This record gives sequence, structure tokens and C-alpha cells, in this order.
Amino acid sequence: MQETLSSEQSVELVRLWRRRQTLGPQEMGRMYGIVGGALEGCNPPELHVLGEGRQELVAQFIYVKVLRLDADPDDAEDSGRGGDNHSAPSSAFALCAYFRRYLIDCTRASSFRRKLSIGDQVTEAQLEDQLGADSDGCDELTDHGLSGQAVQAAARAFIASLPEPERILLCEGFGQEAPLSGVASRHAIASYHYRAGRLGLVHKREGLPTDYARTTLGQWITQTLGIAIEPGNMGVILQVFKILGVEASYA
Repeated sequence: MQETLSSEQSVELVRLWRRRQTLGPQEMGRMYGIVGGALEGCNPPELHVLGEGRQELVAQFIYVKVLRLDADPDDAEDSGRGGDNHSAPSSAFALCAYFRRYLIDCTRASSFRRKLSIGDQVTEAQLEDQLGADSDGCDELTDHGLSGQAVQAAARAFIASLPEPERILLCEGFGQEAPLSGVASRHAIASYHYRAGRLGLVHKREGLPTDYARTTLGQWITQTLGIAIEPGNMGVILQVFKILGVEASYA
């Protein structure tokens, strides 16, 4: 059964939506509560196709599409100059339709996400399996003007440049394959899901290659290493992740 919003909730939702990238913690929590409540009865068929928990998908939708925590603040969509600032949803039906469009985008990107599955914290064994059928990892690096040693040096510099919370998440969550929630708990890292999303550790579930290129890891791959985030480059990107994972595990 489709949930509904009260008139007060509808007005508050529109108000918060139009300034959603400048919300304080309490306002973010309020937005999360309104949207999450409105989606309680929203069950589009794509929920079952993706094979992930409903609660996790709703949370991803709110973080990525509603609160826009991984967006470039200079994007026109969120700068007040245009985009969906002028079409803020004011009903549960509109939110459900927006949620379904998000799920459809995730479904369309499933092929890419299967290849670039860093968000599931790929183990070294999984990387070996994915790269095992292709023994030309070094050749692929060479094709992009790189070498294993050059990527190792770049990886060490990248890790050292990260703020401490992100460095811990990368080194323990990716390099040592520890669950991100456990890493965050042990080191008292606030907003770890947001940090991991901006870093690129959980971004694979959330979007297309162009979206991943906006993360910190994606920018490092594209700008420092000169590798475009696209399906044709998955082999070399996985080789880079393998090297990064080894460096992170020892950092």
C-alpha cells in the first residue's frame, strides 16, 4: 500500500529539497525520515532484480539522489540555477517514481558494476580470478603509458595524501578487507558511509562510470593515472586496484 505525506510533510520536504546540499545534520536527519517513511510502501519490481536488501537500496537512494552527498557542489543541478531544484517532489507517489528511476539506472549499470565491484570490497582472490583469464595486466598498463612500479609509487602517494579517516577506511576496509562498519566503529569515524562514498569504496552500487569518475578514487584513476573510467578499461583498472590494495594493506 502506497504511503502518503501529510500537508506539513509535503511543504517541509519541498523546503528541504531545494537547499539539500546545505542542510545541517538535524535537517539531513529530518529529510531522511520523511523520504524513508514515504518509501515504506514503495515496492517497484526492480527491487527484486538487483538482489540487494531493500533497506540498503533505500539508504543508497537517499544518500546519493536525495541528499546528493557525492555530488559536485558546483553542479548546476544543485546550485540553484536550474535542474530539479524547480521540481522538488511533494508527494510519496513522486518520491516512489524517483526511487524507481534510480533503481532502473542501477539495473542498467549492472554489467559495469559486476566488473567494477570495489564497493563489495573485492578480495585479492577475487581480483586474481577476474584477472586470471587475462595475463596481460602488465601489457595493459604499458598500453596506458604506465608500469607496475609507477602505479605503486602513485598509489603510495595517493594513500599518503588522504585525510586520516579516509586513509584508515581505504587501508583497512580495502587493503585489509575489513568491514567498513567495523573499521568506522573501531576508529570512531563519523559519517563513514558518506566518506566511503566520496572516496569511492561503496560507489559501485550507486551509479554509472561517469558517476564513479567523480569520486576521489575515480579522479585519481582518471587524472593521475590517465585511465578513463569505462567498460573497455576494466582490465587495467582492476590491475590498478590490485596494486592499490597491496599498497594499502601495508600502509
